[in-house]
Amino acid sequence: MKKKIKKRNCYNAMRARFLLAKRRRESDPAFSVAHQLLATFGLITLSIPVLTISSRSKPHFQRTSEQRKQISNILGVAPRYVDIFLSKGAVPYSLLLDHLTGPATRKDALSELRKRMPGETLDWLSEIVRDEDWNRLKLCRGLDGDEQTELNMLKAAARWEESRACARNEPVLVPTGSETGSVRLSCKPGPVPLNPKP
Repeated sequence: MKKKIKKRNCYNAMRARFLLAKRRRESDPAFSVAHQLLATFGLITLSIPVLTISSRSKPHFQRTSEQRKQISNILGVAPRYVDIFLSKGAVPYSLLLDHLTGPATRKDALSELRKRMPGETLDWLSEIVRDEDWNRLKLCRGLDGDEQTELNMLKAAARWEESRACARNEPVLVPTGSETGSVRLSCKPGPVPLNPKP
């Protein structure tokens, strides 16, 4: 009887390669050490946090106080607000209102508020400063940002102006808050809606 010659297929070739690689691994200790070192290095590398630069991160450099003073003289802004002014273009009302409560920051915050607030509200602000009633200003803080805060300040100043006129018994024109934008003649301080219906 003649022996049949087996044909080799892909499976047999792959099995032969696998067995050869297995024998090499068992006989070569340097190969297994290299794999262990590579795995250890990979774990260490993955455990290190990656530093990213976000849009809200601080500037790459820190200005010295002398540089801030020079820039503040040029821009007309208090030195503590120079970085914020350069990044945003204006000092936000929310920050200024927060700084009113601290005695160390109050002077700078008031000077910036006087520059930012509409001219119609400056008399109202002067009375608040005289009475040191900072809560009246904080009540004007808008949730939608600086525009809403400014609008609330204008409305509060209008209410204050109306109450002053009524104290002197002078009639004043007061917005009704209706859709037509009409005004009414009033001598009694009536509520001016903070958020009229559009």
